[in-house]
Amino acid sequence: MANEQKQGVGAQGQQGSGLQEGRSESSVIPDKDYNLVSVLYHALQGAETYSKYVQDAQKQGDQELASFFSEVRQEELRLAERAKHLLGQRLSGGRQQGGARGSA
Repeated sequence: MANEQKQGVGAQGQQGSGLQEGRSESSVIPDKDYNLVSVLYHALQGAETYSKYVQDAQKQGDQELASFFSEVRQEELRLAERAKHLLGQRLSGGRQQGGARGSA
């Protein structure tokens, strides 16, 4: 039983870095792209969570708080859209290394 508790604590302590830690250097997707996917995922998760916060505030009649949570949700969606765009560029062979390319 003590061993099970010790393993549980260890798993929780590594949870924040576990996604990166489990990846090998020969991974199919580069770290920068993986990180971009992670930002996209977390922004969308945040937006979903904030939708629930908006509903809770509205149910309690707090329009000011509902408006604030709605603004936060919109910002998360904006960031998710930007991450999606950047990821699309990189996966289709657009920008490399994040540098700007001139158009002529």
